[in-house]
Amino acid sequence: MTAYTDSLGFNKGTAGYDANGLASVSKIAVQLDLAKIIAARSAAGATALIATDSLQVINIPAGSVVLSAGFTVTSVDTGAGAGTGTITLGDGSVTYASTIAINALGASAANLANPTIYKNADTLDVTFGTAMATNLVVTAWAIVADVS
Repeated sequence: MTAYTDSLGFNKGTAGYDANGLASVSKIAVQLDLAKIIAARSAAGATALIATDSLQVINIPAGSVVLSAGFTVTSVDTGAGAGTGTITLGDGSVTYASTIAINALGASAANLANPTIYKNADTLDVTFGTAMATNLVVTAWAIVADVS
């Protein structure tokens, strides 16, 4: 498994809160279009993603509590891995959405009863399991509060 920190083909933004006037609670979201990510990685000469790799997608600021996090699949994967492919969202210690099927529309989240405090900045990472998605479109999201 390789953990990638680049953002080729998507914008993971910076480690900060959304400036939408909600004061200290924000939804941080990143849309991942796997076809675009794969094309951008190829064009940049970067290593291709494979099953079990992870990709840092959401920056969590220091002094935050993640109230929940998950995925919303907006376009299912129809590639070779569509029947068995899954994705997971977590930070290496806490898993927010586990083994979510890449061939089903909808939202998936976990950890609603167990908010996680981040004293230091961290990232939430997508891990690709079983088979690599090739044309999945999914939004990774986190509901984050500033507790600093």
